[in-house]
Amino acid sequence: ASVPGDVDVAADGESRAGLQGQADAAAGSLAAALLAALADRSPAPAAELPRTGLDPARERLLSAPFIVDDHYGTRCSTVVVVGRDGSVAFTERRFGPGGDVLGTAMERFRLSWNRSGE
Repeated sequence: ASVPGDVDVAADGESRAGLQGQADAAAGSLAAALLAALADRSPAPAAELPRTGLDPARERLLSAPFIVDDHYGTRCSTVVVVGRDGSVAFTERRFGPGGDVLGTAMERFRLSWNRSGE
């Protein structure tokens, strides 16, 4: 089974740079999809809200993955995608008090480790 972001080595000898480009594109697509999920402002249905002792309206506000309020809310969303080859794509999006995007930082790097037995 394939995992989003995995790239198999092509049998026709496709270049390593071409494969890396595909991996970068897949990581970017996965990061975009995860950031979109984190940006969901939809509150949970009333029947699914926990009973924590908060006012039900406040509990509903806090149930959304992305929270926007005058005094409390989501200030950043971070996604880290790690490939089997050790490639890492780190994306962080920052938000202002009204939920407006203030900026996005993206970094790519490769992890290296010494695996015993190889």
